[in-house]
Amino acid sequence: MTPVTWFGIGAVVVALWGITIAVFNRWAQSIGGDEFMNGRPITPRFVRVIGIFLAVLGTIIAVLAFSGVLPER
Repeated sequence: MTPVTWFGIGAVVVALWGITIAVFNRWAQSIGGDEFMNGRPITPRFVRVIGIFLAVLGTIIAVLAFSGVLPER
């Protein structure tokens, strides 16, 4: 298996984790805590945006890796 394949598999894992965070944002927020280090609260909307960002980014990278756009070396 080439490094690009491993990169694509990692991207799929990131995309699945992002979908999990976006769908189950209350659960994800309970794991990470309820506030930032400066004391501001973390809203469910913010957690959902992080999940959507990870899902989209992981999907784009996986498509690029598995379609052959990324070079082998």
